[in-house]
Amino acid sequence: MLGLSALALAAACGPETMKEPPPDITGRWFTDDPEYADRAFEISERFLYLLVGVDSFVVHRIDRVVIAEAELPLYTIEYEADEGAVLNFHFFLSQEDGGTILFRNQTHMKWRRDPRGPVPWSGLVEGGS
Repeated sequence: MLGLSALALAAACGPETMKEPPPDITGRWFTDDPEYADRAFEISERFLYLLVGVDSFVVHRIDRVVIAEAELPLYTIEYEADEGAVLNFHFFLSQEDGGTILFRNQTHMKWRRDPRGPVPWSGLVEGGS
């Protein structure tokens, strides 16, 4: 009986899945790292925008968001690539400085929400360089 209770508890504490990103990760994100001065990303209710140069970007429709609780919550945004494949955008969210995104392979680099708001996408070229 104890084994079934532990199994039920583990299932209840599993990753949370949702169709739209929660407000704590929406917005435009940038880093002060000079190597990424022309990079940013924006998470909206339905789309993931990736700024891939000074004046170009790619946009992907978000399928779902999975949040796994750990020392820092691990977010996975599942999105559709151009060829229909489902890809993942993984990051940790720290509450440091009002919210900081950290990527698993670059935990030294902090991405902060841009207070200026969304990127003016209409002035950029979709498709990347």
